[in-house]
Amino acid sequence: MNKLAVCCRRIVFLLLSAIAVCTPVEGSDWKACAELRDQASLTSELDCYRQAAREQLLVEKQISIMTPRPRGLIKEWLPVNALLSAHKLNYVLVYSISSATNHTPASPNPQNQVAFPSTQDERDLKFQFSMKHDLTEFGRYGSLWFGYTQLSFWQLYDAANSRPFRENNYEPELIYSLRPGELFQGFKLAPGILNFGLVHQSNGQSNPRSRSWNRFYIQPGVEHTYGSGRRLVLLVRLWQRISEDFATDDNPDITDYLGNGDVELRYSLDGKWEATAIVRNRSFELNLAAPWESIRLLTLAAPGEHNTNIHFQYFSGYGESLIDYNHKHTRWGVGMSFPFD
Repeated sequence: MNKLAVCCRRIVFLLLSAIAVCTPVEGSDWKACAELRDQASLTSELDCYRQAAREQLLVEKQISIMTPRPRGLIKEWLPVNALLSAHKLNYVLVYSISSATNHTPASPNPQNQVAFPSTQDERDLKFQFSMKHDLTEFGRYGSLWFGYTQLSFWQLYDAANSRPFRENNYEPELIYSLRPGELFQGFKLAPGILNFGLVHQSNGQSNPRSRSWNRFYIQPGVEHTYGSGRRLVLLVRLWQRISEDFATDDNPDITDYLGNGDVELRYSLDGKWEATAIVRNRSFELNLAAPWESIRLLTLAAPGEHNTNIHFQYFSGYGESLIDYNHKHTRWGVGMSFPFD
């Protein structure tokens, strides 16, 4: 073996040894490799370190597949070393009940008028899954994201009709996110984040139950911290619907009910609880989430650590789902949500 090859191997050995020392891994892999010193050939020792490093990378990759929402509005829109990160709220309302079930969905378009009413249970298992992925980063000029949100209503308690899914709403979007404070340094009135989005939302149904629309929006957001982990976040989203031909428009009057924007207000105590209010033109939604441990009775009933929050939701108005965009009702539900940070 020539001297250059021996030298390269020794350099690799030193680098792997440094990784072994600096890597915070609790396990015997690195120790086992260290014990091979002076007991095996240099090649065997290097192979051991390579295998340990490979296994460590796999562990880190598994950990970073999905991350919760970071603490801090700006951090929410910083690209992360993860496949997916939380976007909107992620929750499962195991039990939710509506004050007025929509048995005959309607629309001004004759093709989207449900002629015969269907019996719907007033109870649903309601859940929302919402994640985003940073496609590319432009440094202080922002980043481009792909977001996906699915909102579903499952008639879990309607055993007589085979527990069908009453409604699914699919919402993919492209988001260009700016951090104006970095782009315009010294400008004190700049919002914390400024998002520009293009979003499609539909329920994937055929006529007459089909509902869909497309929008582009702008969303500034500001944040204020009060100390002791308390934080207030305000997000204002203004959108413009992309017009469609009336003959093929599933819901031509949807902006009469959902308006041209929404306001989201979040108040939280880090790691303790979070309250989120979403206000639209003719609707109001309130979400309250807190860890299991913060509720004494539930802690006694199910002791130990939990990776979920108790979640309560109240909704009143129009547009809880696309099929109900012009149907007014009130709903409350209780269940669980993924950690918000």
